[in-house]
Amino acid sequence: MPVFRKDTFGRAWVLLSPERGLVPSDFGSVPEPAERSPLSPGSRAVTEVASYGGGGEAGAPWSMRVVEHPHDTLSERRFVEEGDALFRHGPSTGHQEIIVEHPDATMTLEAMPRPHLVELLKLYRDRLGLHGSKPGVTHVQLTRNVGRAAGALFEHPHSQVLAVPVANRWVQEELEVASAHHDTTGTCLFCDVMARELQLRERIVTFNDEFVALAPFASKTPFETWILPRRHGSGYAGVPANTLPQLADILQAVTGAINDALDRPPYNMAFHTMPRNDLPEFHWHIEVLPRLTTQAGFDWGAGFFVNPNPPEDAVRFLREALALQQVAR
Repeated sequence: MPVFRKDTFGRAWVLLSPERGLVPSDFGSVPEPAERSPLSPGSRAVTEVASYGGGGEAGAPWSMRVVEHPHDTLSERRFVEEGDALFRHGPSTGHQEIIVEHPDATMTLEAMPRPHLVELLKLYRDRLGLHGSKPGVTHVQLTRNVGRAAGALFEHPHSQVLAVPVANRWVQEELEVASAHHDTTGTCLFCDVMARELQLRERIVTFNDEFVALAPFASKTPFETWILPRRHGSGYAGVPANTLPQLADILQAVTGAINDALDRPPYNMAFHTMPRNDLPEFHWHIEVLPRLTTQAGFDWGAGFFVNPNPPEDAVRFLREALALQQVAR
């Protein structure tokens, strides 16, 4: 029967309604990309900021590169908030860029060679650290959008980095709830939830020595999956390099299972992180959100999400997909 669950990390409630059923996705499967794109080696459609790997013009092409965002409306000017208590505004200050993750336009995250993905995770860390250390930056984020329905600018594998002087609504809400928990208990909310979930094993997708993948208790959308480090840290920019191979493993396991279980849906992947790594109350994590449903008038009008797929059911599907991956190897 339908049930309300309180979002552990926010103020809202989620209505889990399995009777409503998970109908075939409005978004379909992500189509196979073309072999070349505006981000491919040799293309002049974007402006390069930095490149990594390769052997220069006479050798192999770059293995990864950072380019300017083609629709970047942010500038490096100083942010000054103006207006009054009712109408506040400020200049569009900040930085936005694209990380081209692989020269091959048809490459997917779950198919990347493990050493390449580890280097990519290091590049994520370095770019978030670079922009998070700039004066006036309040929020830094990295997102991957896969499929046009998920907002992807290109089919070529890429991610976007954003650094701005204003707070992110979702991360700020998590921070406020986690801070209240820390003030009351002296412990990290994310660490406490992770420890409880590892005991229960009801919503754990997979885990290793360094990371845990789980479905949140009050998942807002079907098959929502979070990846959390088992070591506490508030900023991804401070993640130890020797843990990144295990992060690569769990990322590939989760995205591979989602693609196998759901026939390659569009999805969003977002790093929820702080510019600093020394906050005891916040715990950086990655949220993977398949795009399987749309928000209807009920969701917008009521102010909470309706999820037709309980997280425990989603976890069973993903575990089965992981088991089949193991058999196929």
